[in-house]
Amino acid sequence: MISLVIYEAKVALLLAVFYICYRVLLSRETLHRLNRIMLTGSVLVSFLLPFCVLTFHRTVEVAAPAAVPALPVMPLGPATAVTETAAPQGNWWLTALVMLYCLGVLFCLVRIAVELFQVSRIIRSGEKRLQDDGTTLVIVDRDIAPFSWMKWIVLSREDYGNKHIVKHECAHIRLGHARDLLAIDILSSMQWFNPVMRMLKDDLRAVYEYEADDAVLREGANIKEYQYSLIRKAVSASGYSITNSFNHSILKNRITMMSKTKSVTLRGLRALYVVPLVAAGLACNSQTVTNYKVSEDSSETKALEQNNVVRVELKKDEAGDIRVYVNGAETGFDGLGEAVAASWKGDGFDMVSIYSDPDIDFGFIDDIRNVLRGIQALKIMYTSPKGTEVVRRLPPSKETAEAAGLPLIEDPLATVSRDNICVVRINSEDKILYSTSEGKLVVARDGKPGLDQFTADAAESIRRLTPHGIFSFQCDRGTSFGTFLEYQNALVSAYDLVRGEYAMDVYSKPLDALSEQELTAVLKKVPLNIYEAETKNRTAR
Repeated sequence: MISLVIYEAKVALLLAVFYICYRVLLSRETLHRLNRIMLTGSVLVSFLLPFCVLTFHRTVEVAAPAAVPALPVMPLGPATAVTETAAPQGNWWLTALVMLYCLGVLFCLVRIAVELFQVSRIIRSGEKRLQDDGTTLVIVDRDIAPFSWMKWIVLSREDYGNKHIVKHECAHIRLGHARDLLAIDILSSMQWFNPVMRMLKDDLRAVYEYEADDAVLREGANIKEYQYSLIRKAVSASGYSITNSFNHSILKNRITMMSKTKSVTLRGLRALYVVPLVAAGLACNSQTVTNYKVSEDSSETKALEQNNVVRVELKKDEAGDIRVYVNGAETGFDGLGEAVAASWKGDGFDMVSIYSDPDIDFGFIDDIRNVLRGIQALKIMYTSPKGTEVVRRLPPSKETAEAAGLPLIEDPLATVSRDNICVVRINSEDKILYSTSEGKLVVARDGKPGLDQFTADAAESIRRLTPHGIFSFQCDRGTSFGTFLEYQNALVSAYDLVRGEYAMDVYSKPLDALSEQELTAVLKKVPLNIYEAETKNRTAR
């Protein structure tokens, strides 16, 4: 709903800017064809320009952030039984505003439909006389102001034979005014609340009359005699906004325009005002997409350069059994700890890279993590054949922490307000259930659409709760490793998005242009708070 409100506001603003420029630069000129193009073009551009979004891509190198240590499972309580997305609690005033807008649009469209019906009924009731140019005269036995609609010219029997009326309405038909007017009427119903749209439409109808008058005079009609015809018919009116009436209400302006000296063609160059206006509109509606990648001086890259990465690789053989390799050498699960410890240097740049096929159950990864906790492997990097990489820190086991003299927090979330905790859970069928900052429970069902929606919801939660918001991330043992990586990456992307927004709002520059002090302030304002909970239904191997 908010997107509709923003779109209509953009259209209203564009209409106002284009119309003001037209009134100042072109409205007094006799370049009727150009003025018609500018007015109709202004309407079309105003409605289409908000959809034209220029996207600029830039790459920002940042050090890969590490999440805080994993925590015990955070229970969801009775809400875990929810399987559908809860209804959002929107602002009532926004809903009322959109409903009022829709009612206004509906009213305008119904009015157009009623007028079309009334005009068609008049055409059906009159006497038809086909003209040589393909138009049809419709003669009615009542006093009615002459008007034209598509190929029909409707006039009273009293006006039948008046060559000025017929030529004027034939010009309307030949110039295609009825089609343009119907399209503009339909579009104006989308901006029924906008007075600028009504003024623009009135000016456009006036231009139609100027253009038709000019066409009659170009065919050799006597200007004085033609003007007298306009004055004689000035007292009647057609009453239908969708038609072109011979005696339009701007009679004085029409007579003045006919007598006015023709504008020099070069004055039409004023129409070039649309170029900077369209360019400005595109610039205001542009967006910059930031692609983040790990900087080459990050600790992970240093670890790779110094060969302090222990690679643990998981592969399925033809029988479906999982085989474990440490730095290329096959190792049984029982010997995994010894194999990793043998390659451990302990100089601050050590990292374990767990490389696994996406379809391997995450429960096996969790078993490996618990082995690594026993040898104080505090940093691991999950990778897959898709090229996805997620770097995380692991808490040491209780025994390892005591041996190393490290503090071990039993329940780090005990002091965190429940309202600041967003639970993310992926079940064994790779479906994700997550809570938002608004208290909703959302189930993302299938593939990419669920992933995109999760990223958007996570970013909104971060905006609302930062810097106190925390994501408790939990998988089942049957969760696929590939799905785990996708949603972990999506969550980090949401943090990167909000950090970029905060940098632009506060410092008016992207993350890669921040000073060290400014970047520290951004990271402090939007900290990466992701807690990896133990897998649900975990059983020791």
